[in-house]
Amino acid sequence: MIEITDLHKSFGKNEVLHGISLKIPQGSVTAVLGPSGSGKSTLLRCINMLEAPQSGTLRLDQLQVDFASVHKKDILRLRQDTAMVFQAFNLFAHKTALENVAEGLIVVKKMPKKTAHAQAVQYLEKVGLIDRAGYSPTQLSGGQQQRVAIARALAMNPKVILFDEPTSALDPELVQEVLTVMKKVSLEGITMIVVTHELGFAREVATDIVFMDDGRIVEQSAPQVFFNNPEQERTRQFLRQIAPDYNYQI
Repeated sequence: MIEITDLHKSFGKNEVLHGISLKIPQGSVTAVLGPSGSGKSTLLRCINMLEAPQSGTLRLDQLQVDFASVHKKDILRLRQDTAMVFQAFNLFAHKTALENVAEGLIVVKKMPKKTAHAQAVQYLEKVGLIDRAGYSPTQLSGGQQQRVAIARALAMNPKVILFDEPTSALDPELVQEVLTVMKKVSLEGITMIVVTHELGFAREVATDIVFMDDGRIVEQSAPQVFFNNPEQERTRQFLRQIAPDYNYQI
């Protein structure tokens, strides 16, 4: 389980996360929704210390992190247990799909190259790209590149995968192939936190919805409650703006 308590993050004098507290059960799929600039991506980046919060605590199973006095060894342990899938793919352009998936196993886990490549093959099979193992990122579509990035995250055997708007950089016809792979990953019991604008995915796959606005959590509920009977007026405004066809009750 992940438990975040009173997390504050500022950039200079601008506080972008105002005391976030959140519990995420093991094996759950949490979709984080909200307008642009609400702090969703910053929250993800704080969870694995790509951004350093000013204060607050995080517990991931037995690991306890106090952000006000975090140690390098805690950051290393946190990153060993979490993997992140970015909207911009972040693949090595000079390496093949296979080499991109194997890189973390070789560098971080000190796995022999032959063993790492054998495992990378298995994860490329999981995302349906074994026939593209020898292709460079420039030879792959955006959807295929994102599926390689998901395979790379899975290969590290993390406790948690953080998805930062994984389909936002894709052409509309490529979105579904990535969402299909993510749905398959959700069935494997890996804890997933997904910042997304894909409401259909959130409604169908997520076990929990977190709605953020202005650096705060406005509402957290199960999908059927969030979409059909949201408690907060700000949530209802959000749904009216981006999903006017949803026939939720007030």
